[in-house]
Amino acid sequence: MIKVGTDIVKISRLNDRFSKKILGLREMEIYNSLKTDQRKREFLAGRFAVKESFVKATGNKALNFKKINILIDKTGEPYPDADTKKMFKDYEISLSISHEKDYVIAIVILNMEVKL
Repeated sequence: MIKVGTDIVKISRLNDRFSKKILGLREMEIYNSLKTDQRKREFLAGRFAVKESFVKATGNKALNFKKINILIDKTGEPYPDADTKKMFKDYEISLSISHEKDYVIAIVILNMEVKL
């Protein structure tokens, strides 16, 4: 069974105060290391969009956003940390975040093998 969620966010909607509401500890470290306010807003919007995409894919509006940590590998590709993988242990997780001018879009694909 495959579940898909997607979300789009206007980057300018978000500010530093919002980061404390949705970013996990490891994400906050990345956020604080970013050099410009614009890059911080893009990062924050991307994380918000991907977390909203998890809500849409699972149908679970009670997900704790701070417990979902999406990190960045050496090539710049986002990936869920080990604790996030445990939260969604029944699924293989694929995700993508993309920025374009004023907007960020994210998609989450949760793939669960159904055994007959």
